[in-house]
Amino acid sequence: MSAEQGFIDYVKTTQPKMWELIRKTADESGLIVVDEANDAITATNRLLWCNPVLHDCLATLVDQWCGKQTTPAESFRALLNPPSKD
Repeated sequence: MSAEQGFIDYVKTTQPKMWELIRKTADESGLIVVDEANDAITATNRLLWCNPVLHDCLATLVDQWCGKQTTPAESFRALLNPPSKD
């Protein structure tokens, strides 16, 4: 996995079936919002009520992706000192 691989690309390459389910849920129910321009997948609060399994799977994917991107210390430092946007 490249250091530059975003979350959506990570999901598409490592979990293609999950990506299909995320897109289907986003298109049909609106419980998930996919913003490919900003490399973001957002789950609404209602997703936890309507589909707790999908909610947990999405949270697990985020944890796995974060674990591959940085160490906890690097993540903490990034939160304290976000990169400037020029």
